[in-house]
Amino acid sequence: MDKIILSNISKSYSGIPAVRNLTLNIREGEFLTLLGPSGCGKTTTLRMIAGLEDADTGEIIVGEQTFFSLAKGLYVPPEKRDLGFIFQSYALWPHMTVRKNISLGLEEKKVAKDKIEATVKNALKKVQLEGLEERYPSELSGGQQQRVAVARMVAAEPQIFLMDEPLSNLDAMLRIGMRAELKHLHYELGATTVYVTHDQNEALTLSDRIVVMESGVLRQIGTPEEIYKKSADLFVARFVGSPQINIMKGRIKLENNEQFFISGPIKKKISIDKKYLDKDLTVTIRPEEIKIKSEKDMAWLECTIYSVLPAGSETIITVKKDDMDLTLKINGFAAFKVNDKVWIDFGADRMNYYDPKTEKLLF
Repeated sequence: MDKIILSNISKSYSGIPAVRNLTLNIREGEFLTLLGPSGCGKTTTLRMIAGLEDADTGEIIVGEQTFFSLAKGLYVPPEKRDLGFIFQSYALWPHMTVRKNISLGLEEKKVAKDKIEATVKNALKKVQLEGLEERYPSELSGGQQQRVAVARMVAAEPQIFLMDEPLSNLDAMLRIGMRAELKHLHYELGATTVYVTHDQNEALTLSDRIVVMESGVLRQIGTPEEIYKKSADLFVARFVGSPQINIMKGRIKLENNEQFFISGPIKKKISIDKKYLDKDLTVTIRPEEIKIKSEKDMAWLECTIYSVLPAGSETIITVKKDDMDLTLKINGFAAFKVNDKVWIDFGADRMNYYDPKTEKLLF
C-alpha cells in the first residue's frame, strides 16, 4: 500500500485545459473516487497517475518514489510503476483462456510455474470464478469478463489499483452486484484504489472519499456523507443525489425580532449571522428531507401533487405551490394521486445556504 501525491498537475490538449492545477493527497489504503461528468478530467488524471499520459506541469509521487516531475526532469514509464489498471473495455486477450489472461503478466516477469499456478488459483477464488480457467472471453458474460480483469490485476499484486469506469458496460443489476464485489475485495486486500466514474450512486456506495471534478477543476473532496449533506457549491449539490436536489432563491427577513428565510410560499424560522439579513440567498433541500401528509395542517404548507413516480423501494413525488415546484422522495409505495391536496414540511436545519453569485456554500 502507498499514498499518492499529486502537486499542481495540469494537462491540456491542443491548448484546451483538461486538468487545471490539481493538487490531491490520496491516503494509503483508501478507496478514492474521481467523480464528474464527461470531459471533467477524471480519466486524464487517472492516466497521468498510470503514466499513460504526460502531465504538462507538477509532480506525481507514489510512496517514496517520484513518478513524474517537470521541474526535476523525472519520468518513470508505465511498466515500471507497479500499478494495476482496469480499463472500461477490460482489455482481455480474446485468443487466450481465462488462465492465460491472468498468468501472462506473471510469465513475462519469469515467476516460477508453481507460484503462477497458486497465484492464478487464488485470484480466481477471490473473484468467484473457479472452474472457468479454460474458457475464452467470448464464452463469458460481461460480469465474468470484468471479474477476469480484476483477477488479472489482483494476481499482479500491484501497489496501487487504478480503475477507469470498469462497470459502465454492465447492466444495472449486475453493476450493483459488482459494486459489492469490488468493495469487499478492497476491504480484503487493503490496496490504495483510485476509481473513475460519472455515476454518483457508484461513487457514494464505494468510496472512502470522493473527488468531484468539473471542467478540469477539483470542486470538492470529502467523504460520501460530506459530499452529499454539505455540498461545497451548487454544482456539487446538483450533480450528486437522485432525484436532484431542490433549489430555492430567497431572502432572510426580520419579523418581530425573529429571522425567517422566505422564498415564495416558503417561510422558515432560522437563526444566523445578521450580516445575511435582506440579502439574496440560494437554499437547497434534499428530496428525502421533505415530509408529506394528506391531513390538513395549518403549520405545514398546502400543495398540489403534480406527479407520482413509484419505483418499488421508493416513490418520487413532485408538488406545486403557486410558481414553485418541489421534489420529494418517500420509502415504498404511496397512496397519493395527481391533483391531490397535500401538506409538506421540512426542518430549517436540513437546508444549506449558498451565495447566489459565487454559488459557494455559506453555511
